[in-house]
Amino acid sequence: MHKVFVDFTKTIFTLFIVCNSAWAELTPEQEEARSQGLFFLNMIKSAKASPFLEISAEAGDTESQYYLAEILRRNQKVITPKAQELYEAAAEKGDIYAMMRLSDKGDDLCHIMENCPPDIKTPQQWSKAARALAKERASQGDVEAMYQLFLLTGKFDWLTMAAESGFPRAQYRLGEIYEDGFGTFLIPGNRKKEIEKWYKASAEGGYPPGMNSYADLLNKRGDRQGYGYWIEQSAKAGHFSAMSGYAAWTAHMPDEVGYPLDLVKAYGLTLLMAEADPGRGPSSPGYGGQVLPEVAAKMTPEQIEAGKAYAKEWAKTHPPLSRFPPKFGF
Repeated sequence: MHKVFVDFTKTIFTLFIVCNSAWAELTPEQEEARSQGLFFLNMIKSAKASPFLEISAEAGDTESQYYLAEILRRNQKVITPKAQELYEAAAEKGDIYAMMRLSDKGDDLCHIMENCPPDIKTPQQWSKAARALAKERASQGDVEAMYQLFLLTGKFDWLTMAAESGFPRAQYRLGEIYEDGFGTFLIPGNRKKEIEKWYKASAEGGYPPGMNSYADLLNKRGDRQGYGYWIEQSAKAGHFSAMSGYAAWTAHMPDEVGYPLDLVKAYGLTLLMAEADPGRGPSSPGYGGQVLPEVAAKMTPEQIEAGKAYAKEWAKTHPPLSRFPPKFGF
C-alpha cells in the first residue's frame, strides 16, 4: 500500500508539472462560456451556471471541472459518479480543492471489498496526496496552499501563517474566527485589535468580503468617512452587497455617508444589479429591479439614457458583480 501511495503521489506531482506548463487552451467561445458560468456561479445561480461550465469543463478547464462538480454535489447532497469524474479530472491536474472533496468521500464498495481496479484511489490516498502537494507548494511560498493546509488539517498555525504571509482570504477568515469568539486573549481589548488588524489587512489586500467587514467595523465605531470609502472600494471590486449601498447612497436614498448626489451614476449601478440578479421575473424582481424605478422617478429621460451608457462603461472597466461565495464551502 505504501508503494502504491508513493507512486500515486509522484503521479500527481508529475501530472501537475505537465499540466501547469500546458494548461487547457480554450477557444473564444469556450472562454466566454467559462466566464458566463463563473459569473452565474458567483451570483449563486447554479442552474444557470451549469450549462456554461459544462462547455468549458468538457474542454479541459480545471476550475470549471471543479465548480461543476461542486454544483452536482450540492444538488444531490452526495458526490455522484459524474461529480467524482470531474473532481478526479481536476485533481489529476493539481487542483487541491478537488482532492479535498475526493478525500471527504466515503469508501466505494470496491474498497470495502478490497477488489478495486488499481486506478481507483481511496479517499485516504487523495487526502495524503492533497497534503503532500499543498506542503510542497507552501514550502515554495504559495500562500493559498498554506490556507488549504489549514482546511485539510484544521491546524490553526497554517491559517495564521497564510494570513501573516499576506493571503487576504486567510486574513478575512482569521478575523471572522476571532470575531466569533475563538482564540484566547489575556489582555482586554486585544481581541478587538486583532479583528481590526486582520479585516483591515484583508481589505487592503483587495478581498471584497474583507472590505465589507472592515467597513462595518468602522461604521460601528462611527467612522462614516472610512465606512463610505471601503464600501465604495468593495463595490468597485464587484461585491453585489456593497454595490447596493454604494448605488443607493449615491442617489441619496438616503444620503448615508456623504457621497455626492449623482443620479446618472446611481441609475447605471442599479441597472447593473438588476441585470445581474433579475429575480423571479417582472412580478418579482431582484433588489436592483425593485429600486430602479425609484431612481428613475427622480430623473429626466435624457438622464436615464445617460445612466444606461454609464452602466455599459462601468462593465467594461470593473469586475463582474459577485456575491463571493467561498470556493470550498458546504
